[in-house]
Amino acid sequence: MGMCVLFVMAVCGTARGQDVDVTGRVTSEDGSRLPAVTVRIRGTNTSTVTDAEGKYFITAPADGVLLFNRIGYRGVGQSIGKRTTIDVALERAISVLPEVVVTGYTSQKRADITGAVAIANVESIERQTSTSVLQRLDGRVPGVTVDASGSPGSRSTVRIRGFTSFQNNDPLYIVDGTPVEDSYINWLNPNDIGSIQVLKDASAASIYGSRASNGVVIIETKKGRPGRRQVSLDVRTGVASPVNGYDSFLMQDALQYFQVVKQSYLNAGFPIDSVPSNIFGNAASPSVPAYIWPNNCGPKQAAGLCTSVDENSYAFPNTLIMRGSPGTDWWKAVFSPAAFADANLGVSGGGEDHAYNVSFNYLNQDGTAAYNRFQRGTLRVNTTFGINKVSVGENITLSRDEQYGGIPNDPGGYAEDGIMGKDILMQPVIPVYDINGYFASGKAVGLGNQTNPLRAAWAQKDNLNRNTRLFGNVFAGFDMTNRISLKTRFGFNLNQAAYKQYNPITPENSEPSFSNSIRDSSAHSTDWTWSNTATYAGTFGRHGVTVLLGQEVNERDSRFIAGGISNLLSTAPNDRYLRDVLGDARTKTVNDSAGIGRLLSFFGKLDYNFSDKYYLNFTLRRDGSSAFAPDHRWGTFPAVGAAWRLSREPFLSGNSFFSNLMLRFGWGITGNQRIPAGRYAHQFGGGVGDTFYDIGGTGNSGLPGYRETAVGNPNLEWEKNKSTNVGVDLDAFDGKGSLSVDVYQRQTSNMLFDPRSPGTQGRADAPIVNIGEMRNRGIDFSIGYRGNLGEGTLWSVNFNGSHYKNKIVSIDGVTQFFFGPISTRFGNQVINKVGE
Repeated sequence: MGMCVLFVMAVCGTARGQDVDVTGRVTSEDGSRLPAVTVRIRGTNTSTVTDAEGKYFITAPADGVLLFNRIGYRGVGQSIGKRTTIDVALERAISVLPEVVVTGYTSQKRADITGAVAIANVESIERQTSTSVLQRLDGRVPGVTVDASGSPGSRSTVRIRGFTSFQNNDPLYIVDGTPVEDSYINWLNPNDIGSIQVLKDASAASIYGSRASNGVVIIETKKGRPGRRQVSLDVRTGVASPVNGYDSFLMQDALQYFQVVKQSYLNAGFPIDSVPSNIFGNAASPSVPAYIWPNNCGPKQAAGLCTSVDENSYAFPNTLIMRGSPGTDWWKAVFSPAAFADANLGVSGGGEDHAYNVSFNYLNQDGTAAYNRFQRGTLRVNTTFGINKVSVGENITLSRDEQYGGIPNDPGGYAEDGIMGKDILMQPVIPVYDINGYFASGKAVGLGNQTNPLRAAWAQKDNLNRNTRLFGNVFAGFDMTNRISLKTRFGFNLNQAAYKQYNPITPENSEPSFSNSIRDSSAHSTDWTWSNTATYAGTFGRHGVTVLLGQEVNERDSRFIAGGISNLLSTAPNDRYLRDVLGDARTKTVNDSAGIGRLLSFFGKLDYNFSDKYYLNFTLRRDGSSAFAPDHRWGTFPAVGAAWRLSREPFLSGNSFFSNLMLRFGWGITGNQRIPAGRYAHQFGGGVGDTFYDIGGTGNSGLPGYRETAVGNPNLEWEKNKSTNVGVDLDAFDGKGSLSVDVYQRQTSNMLFDPRSPGTQGRADAPIVNIGEMRNRGIDFSIGYRGNLGEGTLWSVNFNGSHYKNKIVSIDGVTQFFFGPISTRFGNQVINKVGE
């Protein structure tokens, strides 16, 4: 037994002699030191943890392997190989929200925000494939809803905490510091996005004043950083398939559809012989017709079922022949799987005094609806140069996108005018094509008055909506001292849009049209913003103070021109021009419009915190808008925010469950001035057939005239939105779990309203007025948890939700409801009512 003990001691002594002391530092990819990283010897329970400087010390076998792990980073292993110093850089593995975020003309620590600010998980967003970055926000930010038609390249409708106005409810977008008051930002490549913040309440958004009443979405694109040049190529291809289509609830059997029609007559008390028989024959024993057109085989060639037709008599467009269908699946006739391709090339890098990030993108996406396609190409260049205390740079994007087909925002106007609406209303007894391969439709009595949806899509396949945009800014900064910095930024948004539309003849319809037409339009806009800010940031013991002062001026100039002509001699796409010799010159029309708007602003913000425990901020902005008359041009928008971090109080300092617990309060006022330019003054106009008169009755001469086209209102004032927000942020389980809840109320008064005037009042548009009050109450919440399974498997889960209720408190004190904003063939189905 003594020999065994000696043998074991000998083995242990040999192993111990091969151990080495290893030291090192663990950092992130950008060089930041990482504390709390677990360093473990593989195959043992021996481990240590890095300190606040990211340093560690461990004794391990010379031929062993060290494993480095931390929540939020990809674990790595390093062979020791008798080394005594091992430094490691860990790569982020799961989404970790940035510590510093942009909240309005400046940046702020995420933990110090007192307002309702949501930070989107960009890494999660990048895993999606869509043409618009806004569509990728849907369901990922509490309180934010995104709606789009589903067609590639369609405009997205974004709402932050519901509705607050009778006018425009779109949020303000800030892209790299440049404001964008347009919900169409498909020119922006989603793969270029570096961060997204959503300012939801007035205490956070009031720094943007009059344009922030519907919230603010701040988008920062990826920037370069010092280091060696990095080149990345990302190519994605795939197929988008429509699922849960209309065919899941629409009738596709012709006889089943007829039974519903017959039953509607019987339910109304009509006898069975009153049920139409011109399509399915005797209502008591119906059958699928051999032909649905011609349909004139009744007495004296009245509407009636034709059982025998000479198909050799077919002649387009006047003598069409259409067979009956036992059941057409109109959804599958129009919708099918579609391919997409998305390629991104990026180059980034920099040195001690400069950084750059350049990207190229090409997207080609077919729509799941027939004859529908979107393609986009973008070039983005972001650079920054530092010269002592001065920094200069630019963020510039050049983009062109093209939308082919007719349903980028389907449906438009009447719902039945869109392809989706036609898909619903087309009866299953109607075939897709007639006997000669031309598109069929419900030409006979009782088959509706719609255009074949596939025919509508085909006719618009050469319609082209093209947008060319140059967007970005140039900036310069000067650090006067380590506390005072100055910055100037000139942003620009130049857009050129063109649209070509063709309207074909429709001889197959119940109400046929034998006149074709084209319409061409062109629009261009120039939007520039020049902002200048001065920032002071200082710390005095446990007191922290930041002061921001700024001035901004903005101008938007736009011009639109459109023309059309009918009865084209040739319908070939290459012949569709507005030339007299190519169509009926008497039908040619031309019209144009223009507008200009200016905004001058002064603003300031004071942030104070004591010991990272108590926070207080004040914001004040004053805007002058050319949308209002001189006496009502200026508006003032204040805000205040406060927060209390309870987790730093002595009564919670020893708590091991909460790593952060913070209560927040915010109150503020924002404004709205989004109305057409010049509506505070009367407007006049006219044209041929309106105010041009042939006084002499010669038929070949006319004298110009004009009329009032819009009634002005010199007493128009700012629409104002008061917002109150109370929130709580909680981090637990060593920062792995998080909870954020916000309760809010928004009260809009002095609302800008564009009323409809009765025909007896004349043809001029009624004046825009300040009227009514609206209230919006709701709650947002977000719950998240992240952790790890084993040595390198990391995971995270997030759940968010929101609920709000809009209520019209009053209109004018007398009126109880009004219709709008979307009407249908049968009247306006939307009723806006006081109390609802």
